[in-house]
Amino acid sequence: MDLINKNDSEETINVKEIINKYLSFWYFFLISIGFCLFIAFLYNRYTEPIYSASTTVLIRDDNNSSLGAENLLEGLELFSGKKNLKNEIGILESFDLTKKTLENLEFQTSYYYIGKIRTNELYKNVPFKIDIDSNQTQTLGIAFNILIIDSTKFNIEIKAKDVRQFLPNQNIFIKKQDGFKKQQRVSFKYNETHYFNEKIETDYFTFTINKHKIFNSQFIDKKYYFVFHDLNNLTLKKLKKLSIKPINKDASIIKLKSEGPIALKELDFLNKLAENYIQLGLDEKNQMAANTITFINQQLNDISDSLNYAENRLENFKEKNPKIELSYKDYGTFFQIEQLEKEKSILEVNDKYYRSLLNYLKENDDIDKIVAPSAMGINDPLLNSLINNLSNLYSEKTSLEINTTKQHPIFQSLLRKIENGKKSLTENVNNIIKSSEISINNINKRIKSEEKLINNLPQSERVLVNIQRKFNLNESIYTYLLEKRAEAAIALAGNVADHKVLDVARLENKLPIKPKKGISYLVGLIFGFILPIIVITIKEFFNTKIITKKDITKLLDYPIIGNVLEAGNSEHKLIVIEKPKAAISESFRSIRTNIQYLASEEKSKVMTVTSSISGEGKTYCALNLGTVLSQAGEKVLLIDGDMRKPKIAKALNLDNKKGLSNFLINDASINNVIIKTKVNNLDIIVAGPVPPNPSELLSKEILLKLIKEAKKKYDYIIFDTPPVGLVTDGLILMKNADIKLCIIRQNYSIKKMVSHVNDIFNQKNLKDINLIVNGITQDNLYYGGYTYGFGSYGYGYGYGYYSEDGKKNQQNLKINFLSKIFSRKNEKT
Repeated sequence: MDLINKNDSEETINVKEIINKYLSFWYFFLISIGFCLFIAFLYNRYTEPIYSASTTVLIRDDNNSSLGAENLLEGLELFSGKKNLKNEIGILESFDLTKKTLENLEFQTSYYYIGKIRTNELYKNVPFKIDIDSNQTQTLGIAFNILIIDSTKFNIEIKAKDVRQFLPNQNIFIKKQDGFKKQQRVSFKYNETHYFNEKIETDYFTFTINKHKIFNSQFIDKKYYFVFHDLNNLTLKKLKKLSIKPINKDASIIKLKSEGPIALKELDFLNKLAENYIQLGLDEKNQMAANTITFINQQLNDISDSLNYAENRLENFKEKNPKIELSYKDYGTFFQIEQLEKEKSILEVNDKYYRSLLNYLKENDDIDKIVAPSAMGINDPLLNSLINNLSNLYSEKTSLEINTTKQHPIFQSLLRKIENGKKSLTENVNNIIKSSEISINNINKRIKSEEKLINNLPQSERVLVNIQRKFNLNESIYTYLLEKRAEAAIALAGNVADHKVLDVARLENKLPIKPKKGISYLVGLIFGFILPIIVITIKEFFNTKIITKKDITKLLDYPIIGNVLEAGNSEHKLIVIEKPKAAISESFRSIRTNIQYLASEEKSKVMTVTSSISGEGKTYCALNLGTVLSQAGEKVLLIDGDMRKPKIAKALNLDNKKGLSNFLINDASINNVIIKTKVNNLDIIVAGPVPPNPSELLSKEILLKLIKEAKKKYDYIIFDTPPVGLVTDGLILMKNADIKLCIIRQNYSIKKMVSHVNDIFNQKNLKDINLIVNGITQDNLYYGGYTYGFGSYGYGYGYGYYSEDGKKNQQNLKINFLSKIFSRKNEKT
């Protein structure tokens, strides 16, 4: 039952115990929290702020039924397009559109002000502007340091090292007219003074630095630098900071968001990006109308020559034959021929369109310049459907090229669809051309049959009819083409963008999104609190020394009969004599009380005081225990049994020439080795000269004789033994002891050695071992380590148990403790 209770108690987590353990390091928590908050302050103060800007764009809905120019005029709606939201987002995220935006805003050059603490990027409020000679070599990615000397001149300093080509994200040389300088690696330095508006030309860069209109005296003696960026790399970086998403899954409104250190720069970028995107869509819409106008103009150029020729022939004929009347109006034959000629001319124009479309499909890999069939008055549903389908496939290809490679299976599948679409369209156009040829040949036959009837007329009238017929034919074709061109021009003039900006770019928050000062301080506070816990826990985990009572109970199954406070001044070996009313003296008196109940049946008691290793205070405890026992009227003989490393003689300034070793070799009698001390009832036997064989001497029968003789005169015979964890001498003495004390020193005794001592005691079948914990500090006393660890004396060892001096001593102890707190605070201040 006791065993079960013991195990249960060991498994129980004592929360108060854990809290007290960490509270004993309160100053560590204060330092850690203060330090982490200071780090958070530095982070907030010197981290470059990041702002977030956004704008919203309305994308044309596929179901939008609003009327535009393309809806009003027949055939011009083909390329106005059904809009796919994902495709539009892909276009907005496209590399070329972003690159064009950066070029428009001249972001390829960045300007910086070098302050005393940190460097800030400038935008628009720059005292100078760089005018790059784009036809000359420029060095990218290095800093051009500028010191403005006065209002007319400046100093420029450059240090370039290992500048080379063809390395991504590295410094490179570019020259627009010659391309890259291959396999070149250079290093150079430049430090010269120049004037504003002066052209600076070297083998590595060429530009002019012009004063900006905002330049004034405050910019003099200030340091700046600028950098020429690789536009491709700059575009890639910008795309990583650009976010484009629909505001919700059911809406065709998308939100563009960009982040950067300069708020105005991000606003300008988003506004320009939206502007370029809308203009791109408008240009695509206008392209179809422009293509139609271009094709019609080409046909007009061809027909105008024929019309002029026919008109001139008609005028010349009338001048020569003014009296001939146009009698053909009375004949239905001439009217039929004229109608057939008009029908034939339209078929020929359409045939030219078909052949032009066929050549374009064979020679080009896009459909940007295709003229819509319906724009030419061709209402062929299948042809329109095939062209529209091919247009959608090319639009999908453009979107996929942004985010996928050409080797991707989806992209390859799309290419096959495009190829199949082109084949189907080509096959359809070929069939239409064949059908058109049949129709034209049929009309030609009908015209020839009607012309046979005209041959019966007089020659002069017949000539006039032919000239008039050709003139009317060319005039009708010319008029038809002019009508179609006018329709296309109206559509071009009336085109509006499918998309529009709903909100101009604005900051999502006036404060930077990074760093967030409140969160930084909160993280600093939390981390400052957690850090000491982690350090203390790790320190405890890897600690090899005895700290708490639990450490002892885990390793030893013996009772603790007393605790001794830390002595402080090691010179006071007989602390109970030097400071009789101190708390530490009271601790020895408490142990004396507990010892008196041990081996109570024995009239004269043999006591051994040992430890696991040297330095745990066994000699110190033996001296003071002997003293407090003698002060209680007990006759005490203290024997230094550690003949390997004797300490009692040195501690009491006694002569060590004759002692225990002399007696054990029969070189002296017991009366010759006993030394009287100034303390009443306390006698000492020192260790004597160090023998070569201490263990053999202690094993002799003569030791028992010594104990037997001593028991006749003394109530307590106390042996200060060697550490049992190191040598076996102490075990020999402990076999003859009635009371066996083992000293454990807090923050000193090693767990492995204590465990080793426990194994030794078990192996030697030594029982009735009692423990004394030495070296308990005042901090542990008042912050839980002492009371929590060795709580037998949690009330100050009975302060008030003696005279007023005891209370005064307690007050002094508290004052000393409080002085420690304030001294630590003063040190921090």
